[in-house]
Amino acid sequence: MLLDSDYTAALLALMRIDTVTPMEDGDGALHASANQAYAALAEGLGMRVVFAGAGCLPEQADAVVPTTIARRMAEQADFLQRQPHLVLELGRGDAEHTLMFNFHMDCVGPHLPASLDCGVLRGRGAVDNKGPGVAVLAALAAVRRQCPQIFDSTRVLVMAVAGEEGGAMGVYGTRHLIERGFVGRLNVFVEPSDGAYFDASTTSMTWEARVDGQGSTDDFPDQGQNATLMLAFLAQHMAAVLSPRMVALGVKMTLAGLHTGHQHNRVYGEGRLLFNFAYADAAGAQAARAAVEAAFDGGLAAFADRFGARPPFVRSAASVREVCHASWIKCGLPVLNNRHGELESVLASVGLLRNTNINEAFTCDAMWAQRPGAYSIVFGPGSLARNGAHTAAEHVAIAELEAFAVATARLIVAFAHGHSPLPAAILDHFNPEKT
Repeated sequence: MLLDSDYTAALLALMRIDTVTPMEDGDGALHASANQAYAALAEGLGMRVVFAGAGCLPEQADAVVPTTIARRMAEQADFLQRQPHLVLELGRGDAEHTLMFNFHMDCVGPHLPASLDCGVLRGRGAVDNKGPGVAVLAALAAVRRQCPQIFDSTRVLVMAVAGEEGGAMGVYGTRHLIERGFVGRLNVFVEPSDGAYFDASTTSMTWEARVDGQGSTDDFPDQGQNATLMLAFLAQHMAAVLSPRMVALGVKMTLAGLHTGHQHNRVYGEGRLLFNFAYADAAGAQAARAAVEAAFDGGLAAFADRFGARPPFVRSAASVREVCHASWIKCGLPVLNNRHGELESVLASVGLLRNTNINEAFTCDAMWAQRPGAYSIVFGPGSLARNGAHTAAEHVAIAELEAFAVATARLIVAFAHGHSPLPAAILDHFNPEKT
């Protein structure tokens, strides 16, 4: 058993540290504590800390930084400092002989208690993403015990990042570390991939419509500029218009949220509507943006026509273009789409299968790892849907983490040996039936 009782206990302790991202109303205060706990576990198997600290935003921040990050930074002066990142190293080797694993320490909210019962781990971070992160260390420890000579010429990096969840998109985490040179020839982004690996990922862009008008009460509903009606109409109009277009473009559309107010006797003059679009290539993103902007313009015109003579909404119809505005709060981010024949053969040699269905790919920090001569993949235990990631039912079987640890150990050995035949005696150490 690679993921033995010591690693399981360490994982439970790590999960009990609240690392809900400040992007989702967490405060990030315990993120450094989580990193320290993980670093202590890694140092116990001989790893060295080569980076520990805060990230930063790109110099051309306006190009790729979601406006939600800017809003959070304005609310929390030490926003970046509360979310430090960690890079650990084992072995020696140049860029051609470096294998990098990336997982994220931050979690979605709310924080959930951690428990282990009947071989099933439950709680926030079980599968997304602390469980897989600890499994990587268990794999490294096993390889170091059985064939330490591998690390004389092979370097392994393990990157524990913040800023993956909550729409942060790795902008101040993974992007920063990769640009600092913490990247390998093979880069594994440890995310639930349901038994196969992806060498492509989508990236998302988020569109927001805001109404900044005048509200009123139920005594004078005709005097209000009704944000609830405007945004509800736009949501339905745009969803209907955009649905076939996004399907044709291969873009995943999510009608993400609409909010104005909670009282029954008010006309709310302010509110916001969100759509999210996940794309696999820049051309699809560009076409989707044009379609969204055209649908919004058409929606405003349709609203004015529909309610221009219908009290108590006449004022709303007359002023809809004045008070309703839209913007992209996240766009222009890169995607991952790479191939590497030699390294694909290495992966195949240890039984790792490539998922060729781009429709099953998802958005993650791997988007920042597109590099000439390198190969970046998304591979990890469990499934985002089946294992309840981002829900109150998040869980993973210890057996799934163990199988991933075994696969990771075999991958490390295979990478060290290149595409040459693997010594059977070494691989036997990491055979699931023998471990």
